[in-house]
Amino acid sequence: MRRYGRFWRRAALAALLAAGPATARDREAEELMRRVQLAMPEVPLEMDAEIRVLDRKGRVKKSVSARVDWTPRDGGRVARYVLLDAFGGESEEMTVELGTGGAGFSYARGYPLEPAEPPNLFEPIAETGISWMELSFSYFWWPGPRIVGAERVASRWDCQIIELDAPADYPGERPWSKIRLWVAPVYGAVMRGEVWQNGQALKRFEVQSVKKLRQVYMIGSMEVKNLETRQRTRLKVGRMKMVSPDYTEEELEELNAPITW
Repeated sequence: MRRYGRFWRRAALAALLAAGPATARDREAEELMRRVQLAMPEVPLEMDAEIRVLDRKGRVKKSVSARVDWTPRDGGRVARYVLLDAFGGESEEMTVELGTGGAGFSYARGYPLEPAEPPNLFEPIAETGISWMELSFSYFWWPGPRIVGAERVASRWDCQIIELDAPADYPGERPWSKIRLWVAPVYGAVMRGEVWQNGQALKRFEVQSVKKLRQVYMIGSMEVKNLETRQRTRLKVGRMKMVSPDYTEEELEELNAPITW
């Protein structure tokens, strides 16, 4: 597969050289993002997902099915996203390697899948409202987090607002200048995010529910709203299977229950 390399190693080094001594607030932001990273599943998972484009009344206009293979590794995770066509065939594949050194992206497409030049990671996937960047959650590993405020989300989650600048090393047009994440310290979980460019928020995503499999938690539903066009797109995770011989099918089915946040 064609690969994008570790985009922000140089950006992170430049930021470290340019920045002064870390403040207590900086260290708090770093620790919060470290907890967000650690909260990502640490067991191998197979998941079925669906990207749904909604109309103004919340009805599904378009749906794209996907499969996700999630694998832990030392210091990070590897996620393989496969888009499926209307007949269940594999049409696109993006593999994302996440870790302290940044993220690596590998891409393939076609029938059968063949290595290809990766698309712009910030552009919508298959004419939906979700990009590869949002789907990958790779911005959890962006360098230089800083706390810019606090807010209660959904009247119950006390969150710190963390801002991260988009690394400059991405090839092609980069329509994001930064992202803001609403992190609930008590869970080490991101409840909301906003994409910014030229001083304006362009997109907002909200975590609506989570799925639980034994002691493993994963996003169950996330809605992305384009604040310019008002288009809404929902990422919905369906079947979630732990890739392990330790559990029976009955145990996995019993424990694969959604939890509303």
